[in-house]
Amino acid sequence: MLTPKGSLFLYVSKSFQNQFDPLIISWGFDAEFPSGSQYQDYHQYQGTRDYSAFLTIPKALQFYKDHDWETKKTSCRDLLKHYYPIVTNELGTKPIYPLTDQFLGQICSVPIDTSGTVTLHDLLYEKYKIEIPVFKLNDSSYMRISFQP
Repeated sequence: MLTPKGSLFLYVSKSFQNQFDPLIISWGFDAEFPSGSQYQDYHQYQGTRDYSAFLTIPKALQFYKDHDWETKKTSCRDLLKHYYPIVTNELGTKPIYPLTDQFLGQICSVPIDTSGTVTLHDLLYEKYKIEIPVFKLNDSSYMRISFQP
């Protein structure tokens, strides 16, 4: 949503809240003044955390609404669905997941046949000024493509 790193929020339906604990339970563990919701007590306050990034969320939501971001996301996803098979065909590889809205957003990983991910990354940047993640995962190599409005 174009907010600073770490400003995420999590909504969990009350019926599932007892299944979610944060990685770190800070002040809410064995709370002196419990709120009546263990989920809220465990997730609400993380000690010395800087909360200023969270203050950007209301403006980000307004920007999202004002600029019809849902339409932009759909347009980017449609571009990805169109170009992903073209890219994999040119690279001689196959898509690694179905080209549906369920699996795609505005970014995807494309399998590539290379053992030199760093060399390929540097070549793409130095020769063509393309900044793109190229990485190895397990025994396979990938590059990541995305479309932004």
